[in-house]
Amino acid sequence: MTITYANGTALKAILLSREEDEIRVIPAGSDDVLAFTRIHGTWISEDIEPVTIEFEWQRSSPRAALSEDEYLCPMELATHLIHTLFAASVDDEPGGDTLYLFNPQASRAIQHA
Repeated sequence: MTITYANGTALKAILLSREEDEIRVIPAGSDDVLAFTRIHGTWISEDIEPVTIEFEWQRSSPRAALSEDEYLCPMELATHLIHTLFAASVDDEPGGDTLYLFNPQASRAIQHA
């Protein structure tokens, strides 16, 4: 998360706890815990200074568009996965100890017994 003070100072911080109108954070490279309170929609520091708090998930950076190839599964892998799923439903008893791991970059499924 990033905390920006009115004078333009910006701190990267890690969120320790969050309630509806209070958060506690620890700034990067510091041992001090800072507390901020939200009053009428504005976050206020312990020094009664308004701050802007931006959580990483709120960042509006544009993401690169994915190509169609990144969504497609190779035909050989798809065929193998479908075959494995059908074979597992016929051969395995419910509650069996078989675990299948599927990796989209791999050429085959890995079976662990």
